[in-house]
Amino acid sequence: MKRSSLLFTLLVAVIAIASAGGGSEEPDDGPITVTLGYNAFLSSTFTDTPAPIDVMRAALAEAHPNITLEYETMSQDLLDQLIIWMTSQDTTVDIFGIDEPWVSQFGRAGWAVPLNDRIPDLDDRFTSSGLDTFSYEGDRLGIPFWGSVTGLYYRTDILEQYGFGPPESVDEMVEIILAVQADDPEATGFLWPGAREEDLVMFYSTLLHSFGGSYVDGDRYAFDTPESLAAVEFMRSTIDTGASPAAVQNWNRQEGRQRFANGEGIFLWDNNDIVIWLDDPERSQIAGNWDLMPFPAQPNGEQVAVTGGFAFSANPFSEKLDAAIQVLDVIAGEQVQKGFALAWGPVQYLDGLYDDPEVQSYNPNVDKLIPLLDRALNRPPSERYAELSGIVQEQINAAITGVTDPVSALESMTERTNALR
Repeated sequence: MKRSSLLFTLLVAVIAIASAGGGSEEPDDGPITVTLGYNAFLSSTFTDTPAPIDVMRAALAEAHPNITLEYETMSQDLLDQLIIWMTSQDTTVDIFGIDEPWVSQFGRAGWAVPLNDRIPDLDDRFTSSGLDTFSYEGDRLGIPFWGSVTGLYYRTDILEQYGFGPPESVDEMVEIILAVQADDPEATGFLWPGAREEDLVMFYSTLLHSFGGSYVDGDRYAFDTPESLAAVEFMRSTIDTGASPAAVQNWNRQEGRQRFANGEGIFLWDNNDIVIWLDDPERSQIAGNWDLMPFPAQPNGEQVAVTGGFAFSANPFSEKLDAAIQVLDVIAGEQVQKGFALAWGPVQYLDGLYDDPEVQSYNPNVDKLIPLLDRALNRPPSERYAELSGIVQEQINAAITGVTDPVSALESMTERTNALR
C-alpha cells in the first residue's frame, strides 16, 4: 500500500509539472498548427491566380515547414465575434483579421500584440501610411494585406475641352463645373455619396481636412469648428447651386461611380478600386478620358486620402504566439503580399510591390495610386467606432437634406460623439 501510494503521488506530481509547463511553451522544430480567423473571402480570388489562403500556405511551407496554417472561417459579424473572444481571453484563433476603424478599440484594450520588436523591420518593408493605419500610440498592431484610399476622379477630355487643368482647390473645382454648365446646362458636375452609410463618414472626413479641420482638438472631437461647418455647408451648396444632382443626398458610393463610368459626371469622389476597370470599354464609357488625383484642398487645408481595409493581428492570449508571429512575418513578405495584389487588387502597402510587371499587369492604372498612398488617413479614431459612425452619418445627412441646419447638426454630433470618449 505504501509503495502504491508513493507511485500515485509521483504520477500526480509528474502530471502537474507537465500541465504547468504546457500553456505557452512551443516546440522549436516540431509540428505546430496556427489558426487564422477571417471571413470567407480568403479562399476567394477575383482573377486566374490562386486564392490568398493558398498563397499563404505555400509561402509558410517554404519558410516554416513545421507550421500548419488552419483557416477558421468567421461570420460577417467579425467584430462582435472577436469582442466575445477577446473579453474571454479565448484561444480559438492565434491570428485574426482587424478592420481599420477597430484599431483604437483593440489597441486600448490590449487585444492585439504590438509587432514593433517582434518583426522589427516592418518599417523597412511597408510604407509608413500603411502601417500607421493599423497602429495605436506607436504600436504596430497589424500586417496590412488589403486596403483602399479615396481620391478625386475627373474627366480629362472635358477639362481639356474647356481649357482647364486639374483643380488645385475645392473652389476651383466648383468654378470648373459652373463654367462647363454655363455652356452645357445638362452637364452633371460633382458626384458624391450622401446617404446614411459609411461612405458619408469617409467623404465628410475628406472635406473636413480639405477645409483645414481635424478630428480632434486636445482630448475632444472637434466636429463643431468653423472648418467642419464649411465642409458641411459645401456639401449642401453643391446641391443648391446645381453643381451636384439633388439625388446625391440619397446615393451611396456605388451609385455615383456607375454614373461616372457612364459618362454622367465631371468629377467623382470615390475610392481606388474602380481604377482597374474604368478603361474597360465593356464596363466604362469613358475609357481613356479620366484621371485620378488626391482630393483638392482649400488654401489652409490638407489633401488626404481616407483609408479602408484590413490587417492581420496576433491574439495576445494565444498559446502559440511565437509561431503566430512567424506566420505574420511570412504574411508581411513579398510572396504573400503579391498574392493579394494579384488575386484581389490594390491596395497593398509593401514598398516596391507595384514596380513588379506582373502586379502591374493585374492592376491596371495602379501608378495613379502612388500620390494617394502618401496622404493616407484613418477615419475618426474611436474605441466605439460603430456608434460614432452612426452619429456622424445621421447628423451629416440631416444637415445636407435640410432636416437640421448645419450648425445644430454639428453641435449635436460633437456633443454625442464626445460622450462616447
